[in-house]
Amino acid sequence: MAALRVLHVASHEINVGDGALNEAIRSGLKTLYGQDIDFDLRDVAVFREEISPDVLDTYDLVIVGGGGGISNGAFASRTGTPMPVSLDAYSRTRTPFVFVGLGHNLFNGQTLRYARQLSQLLEVVRRKGDIFSVRNDGSRSRLLEEIGASADIIREIPDPGFFIAAPERWPSDAGTRPFALIQIAGDAIKDRLPTSRAGALLNRLKRKGSSSPLTDIITQVAHHLWRKHGLDILLTPHIHHDVPLCSDVLRNLYSAAGRNSVHRPFRMGGTPHPMHANEFFGRYRAARLVIGMRGHAVICGIGMRCPTIALSSHPKVGDFLESCDLADWSVPLSSNSASALIERSDALLANDEGYFAARDHATKPFQERFNQLLADALTIATKRRQLRLRLQSPVRAVGA
Repeated sequence: MAALRVLHVASHEINVGDGALNEAIRSGLKTLYGQDIDFDLRDVAVFREEISPDVLDTYDLVIVGGGGGISNGAFASRTGTPMPVSLDAYSRTRTPFVFVGLGHNLFNGQTLRYARQLSQLLEVVRRKGDIFSVRNDGSRSRLLEEIGASADIIREIPDPGFFIAAPERWPSDAGTRPFALIQIAGDAIKDRLPTSRAGALLNRLKRKGSSSPLTDIITQVAHHLWRKHGLDILLTPHIHHDVPLCSDVLRNLYSAAGRNSVHRPFRMGGTPHPMHANEFFGRYRAARLVIGMRGHAVICGIGMRCPTIALSSHPKVGDFLESCDLADWSVPLSSNSASALIERSDALLANDEGYFAARDHATKPFQERFNQLLADALTIATKRRQLRLRLQSPVRAVGA
């Protein structure tokens, strides 16, 4: 039997966090289908190429996402999403589309620039009987505020990154001692910081030296975890923008620790290609504690039952923790963040029973909800496959 042909349109090249959720989507589909699936991967930004209706019609299913997707980026100007498919091409293709776990990726105070285009896309989704879903990080409620009734058809599902099946892997960047893993977000700094402090932070980032409000916060927390709890520190950038701030924190830590750090207890990992997400996130499982800023540092950490605390600089992070009944473990980025992170780290390292009891109870239905979306996707894909094969079959002459 010929394999199911699936086109997966997403961010496949830049962010290892996107790699985690994309792998979870494909693995989930393969597990539920139980037969061969041929995946063709197309990137939404790197090596971007327009996809025509004729090409789309050669597939049984088009998966769009996950990832942020719904933003004010230039690629979203046609449909409200970055897919390299025009609204007209999408309207004309016979292949079903399933938008999986997209996210409203705007910061507080920003307005969705392409709300009209997204509403038009959703109308075509409704007319074609396709599926549009967003992740459980407050995206649906924010879209309802932005586009109103057009968002009624949007389904909310757990972020696919929650289901990454990364086996524990001790990282080559760490020694044999237990370690805390800290993930810092180094992009969009002016949007992540409270408005009143953004200008001061940007000015300080431009100066020589390695001190800024954000690096000071991380340095204080990391130094505390090392001194009080005996944990090495592994700084874990996800994309290249994170690396400079990680480097600044490392310099600060070694300066503060002096001769006591000759055994190099503070280290930084690399930024792997997204295709290595399963291997990369194995280090999260090995950590005694995870502190993360990026969405998938937190989502994957909690999904793998790692003791995870969020340093929240984007509404999606705090809202995701709320969906897991872990809102108290989300620390907003502010002048008080260091003391709050230290307090929660001490509490979680001392006793994590309450943390995991709340997490396990709240997330119990997550797998079923995710599987239901994938099952619905396979149902419409199978119908399309039957039609495609029937159309490809040679027509037998009457009486032959």
